[in-house]
Amino acid sequence: MSLSFPTVFIPALLCDERLYQDVIAALGDRIRPQVLSSPQPTFAASIEDILARAPEKFVLVGTSYGGNLALALAVTAPERVMALWLMGCESGAARQGGPDLAGGLETTPDAVIQMLSGLVVRQDDTQAAGVFRDMAHRVGGAAGAAQARANAARTDLTGRLEPLTMPALVVFGEEDALVPVQKGRDLAAALPDAQFHLLEQCGHLPTLEQPIQSAALFADFLNSYFY
Repeated sequence: MSLSFPTVFIPALLCDERLYQDVIAALGDRIRPQVLSSPQPTFAASIEDILARAPEKFVLVGTSYGGNLALALAVTAPERVMALWLMGCESGAARQGGPDLAGGLETTPDAVIQMLSGLVVRQDDTQAAGVFRDMAHRVGGAAGAAQARANAARTDLTGRLEPLTMPALVVFGEEDALVPVQKGRDLAAALPDAQFHLLEQCGHLPTLEQPIQSAALFADFLNSYFY
């Protein structure tokens, strides 16, 4: 009988379950998925909320803001995380721009969403950009602003990764316009048991832009450790 892992997916900023729906469909009964959003004003509040709703032990997946939150959650409760899949995130403290992004999402959300849609995916991927805009308008500027503020206030976790001995998969798009690929390589190198994979012709949101390739990487990752 094949194993099926409880798997918690945390979406990126302004994203919802559509960010992962094609990957979840491709993985089938390999996982028991739960997409958990928690747009709280601090990572600590979101972590408390997600842990209260998550299974006792689970595989944890996060992208961008959601990847930063997933990493912080794993540092907080490593005993509950069976494995990590992180995309478009980093272990360091936030760079400049978070407060401005939060303010823009509160005052001119449509303009900010349009601007971000040109950054989070490759410029020629108009379909993925359209999906992002649809998700962002559903999530809304207020929730996005809370996410941006929490992300901007995150602490540097670089020196706190050694206890994260669970298997980890770090996936970056080669054309990520928001987080340098080297940040992903550095994160994988700092984690005790991590694999790094680079997806060609892919931007900041691998599961939206290349869901089949992303699902295949995750399936191979699970196979290599648990089957």
